Amino acid sequence: MKAIRVDAFGPPAEVVRYLEVPEPESPREGEITVSVEATPINPSDLLILSGIYGALPRLPTVPGKEGVGRVIDVGPGVRGIERGTRVLLPIGAGAWRERLKVHAEDVIPAPEGVPAEQLAMATLNPLAAHFLLTALVNLGPGDFLVQNAASSAIGRWIVTLAKERGIKTVNVVRRASQCEPLRALGANVVLVDGAELGKRITAATRGASIKLGLDAVAGGATTRIAGCLGRGGTVVSYGMLSGQPGHIATNDLVFRDIHLRGFWLASHLATIPKEELCELWKRLAGLVATSAVAVPVEATYTLDRIKDAVTHAEREGRGGKIVLVPQGR
Repeated sequence: MKAIRVDAFGPPAEVVRYLEVPEPESPREGEITVSVEATPINPSDLLILSGIYGALPRLPTVPGKEGVGRVIDVGPGVRGIERGTRVLLPIGAGAWRERLKVHAEDVIPAPEGVPAEQLAMATLNPLAAHFLLTALVNLGPGDFLVQNAASSAIGRWIVTLAKERGIKTVNVVRRASQCEPLRALGANVVLVDGAELGKRITAATRGASIKLGLDAVAGGATTRIAGCLGRGGTVVSYGMLSGQPGHIATNDLVFRDIHLRGFWLASHLATIPKEELCELWKRLAGLVATSAVAVPVEATYTLDRIKDAVTHAEREGRGGKIVLVPQGR
């Protein structure tokens, strides 16, 4: 079968290899074999390929942190999952391949009637958005948060889940064309990043004291997010799309008691009981089934075009996700 393999870390488009690999062995007790329908190229995948992620796999490795597929073989002792069942793959399964074998207890049944490209993105971003909203700062109905990279997949999830809880969102984007889709999703305030961002946010929120700032960009964007917060507010850094270190003004730290902390989904998931995590995962996947959160997909690629796909995923100004379809379109 075909798969993408990485033998060394480096520039993503240079290190990915499309090649023939052995078929998975027949599933053993409690295992299933899955034919992968779709798997996205996430920023975390690109960081892993580059060798700068928080935890790197042993080489050689098959990338792909999330995806969706159909069960094609079932091992002894598996209950509740049959051939043909659609499932969300375990986080970090290595989904950039045609088929793989996993433990049945680690997958979540996925709904029918939903595009595979959407289901493929129903794991990492929904979970991260949930915990960014609930685990770090106590927010209640009527409270504001501000986030940058708001038109990203995780940004759209944050808007949707915040709206469910009555939390108001201030959303910072790079281009004016990104504003209206977020408003249609339920965003309260959408502004283009740039000069006097803090003053514009103050005007748009009528001087609301914002408790939480979510920063996926780093660099100077961290400074601007921090400057938008009320006294004692918290900036949570969870990404580095700019590729630059985050900066925060000393005046904000000292005189306004602004707090800065990081968030990494992988380490947070390790603290959550498996049963609780599975129930949460099912609920969030259900929102995908209702089309409550449809993440724009700019292009799909077959595995043989992996270098083109990775290059596209790294391109600035994309209008949506890049998704691999191992079985073809």
